[in-house]
Amino acid sequence: MFKGIRRRMIAYYLVVIAVIVVLMGALFVWFLNYFYMQTLRENLYTQARLAAALIEEMADNGAYPEKFDILSKNLSSELGLRFTLVDNDGLVLADSSENPALMENHANRPEIIEALEKEKGEAVRYSVTLDEQMFYLAVPLRISFSGDNTDSPAVIRLALPLAAINQAIFNLMLYIIGALLLSSIAALAAAIIISSRITGPIQKISKASKAIANGDYYPDLAIEGNDELADLAVNISEMGQTMDRRIEQVLFEKNKLETVVSSMSSGIIFVDSDLKIELINPAAEALFEVSRNQVTGSPVQNIVRYYALYENLKIVNRDGKSRLMEMNLYYPRNVILETYILPVSGAENRISGILLLFHEVTLQRSLEKMRSDFVANVSHELRTPLTSIRGYAETIMNEKLSEQQLLEFLQIIDREAGRLSNLLDDLLDLSQIENEKSFVKKEIVSMASVIEEAIRRVEGSRKKKSFLIEQLKSDPTLRVMGNHEWLCQALVNILENSIRHGFSGGKVMIKTSLKDKNVVTEITDNGPGIPKADLPYLFERFYRVDKARSRKSGSTGLGLSIVKHIMEAHGAKYTLESRENLGTTFRFTLPLAEELS
Repeated sequence: MFKGIRRRMIAYYLVVIAVIVVLMGALFVWFLNYFYMQTLRENLYTQARLAAALIEEMADNGAYPEKFDILSKNLSSELGLRFTLVDNDGLVLADSSENPALMENHANRPEIIEALEKEKGEAVRYSVTLDEQMFYLAVPLRISFSGDNTDSPAVIRLALPLAAINQAIFNLMLYIIGALLLSSIAALAAAIIISSRITGPIQKISKASKAIANGDYYPDLAIEGNDELADLAVNISEMGQTMDRRIEQVLFEKNKLETVVSSMSSGIIFVDSDLKIELINPAAEALFEVSRNQVTGSPVQNIVRYYALYENLKIVNRDGKSRLMEMNLYYPRNVILETYILPVSGAENRISGILLLFHEVTLQRSLEKMRSDFVANVSHELRTPLTSIRGYAETIMNEKLSEQQLLEFLQIIDREAGRLSNLLDDLLDLSQIENEKSFVKKEIVSMASVIEEAIRRVEGSRKKKSFLIEQLKSDPTLRVMGNHEWLCQALVNILENSIRHGFSGGKVMIKTSLKDKNVVTEITDNGPGIPKADLPYLFERFYRVDKARSRKSGSTGLGLSIVKHIMEAHGAKYTLESRENLGTTFRFTLPLAEELS
């Protein structure tokens, strides 16, 4: 029924009420007993004095002791008290309850002795005569009996049974206890009402705080009044609203941060001070081929197996300074990572964690290597003809040559200069195609016209080696979206490769066909073919299968690289198939122009 603070408040009220009732009851009982006994003494004393005056008057009128005995019995019946008249020697002259002649001497009774000495005597003791506890009050008087003119001291004693006194006090105590119980009940009811008025708002506040803790930041918390509880209710309501706004802001910032972290292409891992993973973003999951649920809480060295990284993490965790390092990983895949190690400070500027930022630079390093290799290759390719030209030029200038030798040297210089010119032309073409292939200008072109133009351009080379170029009958309606000049350049490079590396009197066959709404172009020769080990590298810059023979024939090593970039610029699918001593076939596929229109 009653719970919590209300039950404790009622218990406290009960304790206080019980203490007050016990104290007030004890005080009332003591005061009642004192007041009753004091009043009883005063009443008995008054009655004793009246009785003494009456006896003295009767004695003055010559009454005999027998009259006193009759008077005591009458007074006893009227007042409910025991009256005893004792002379100065302790002889009982009259008694309302017993025969005076049969009663023992009362000279040694304390109340009698005290009355004769102090004008009043009191005593509480057991009465042998009446066989019960009695309260005695005695007062002195002077009487003269008939025939005697002298006054003799005597004592009139009143007695009341203690049982009667105790019963009277007990009856009064019952009334007092009843009144106190009724007061206690009323006080308890008042305590319950007051506690409910106090604990009611507290219960509302408690429910509201629980609602706020459970996510309801706008609970019903209307408390009437202007006291502290009403102020507390207002403060809690405002706190809930403030928490709602703050939590919304925190969630917004959290979602924003999670979105940024999740969308970053760089891998991010956050580890605590024990170097255990607390956060990992999708990029890092993909980079190390792990799942967030699997690695959260695991040591970072179990995921990124790189000893130098672990050592750097320990150093950063110790000195709090950021570091940058580059890692070459071979597991789970070959990758080069630029790694930033950033300490995260918490309370009191202590290191609470470390942020790892992994930026993959594999492509950049590969491009840097390619650039370096390209510069080296270009330098080498340029140095060879320039060295030859310079050497023959110095010979011509410093030596006396015959006309035949001079002509021969000049022909070599001319050939090397032409080779140098071809190399520069190919480099410029390659650079242009690489720079413009993303926005190459395309138009509808006929593959038959492209093939015919390419054949015309290589006519000189064909005649020198007595090559036969056979163009199978092509459908002029096979048109594609492309750049006529670039497609023609690609075919020229392929044809020149076949002629340059083919046998004298060799043959090249070109045909086009339609397959699944795609135009397929094939160039097949009957040359010496290409070793299988060289096939993956044919489209790289300056790659030659037979380097000495290629340079002698004037090849720059850039022809197929240019073809590759032209094909990529057109989005064409291309393949090169070759078998030694059986010839080579280059095939590329472009969508039919109608499909693109």
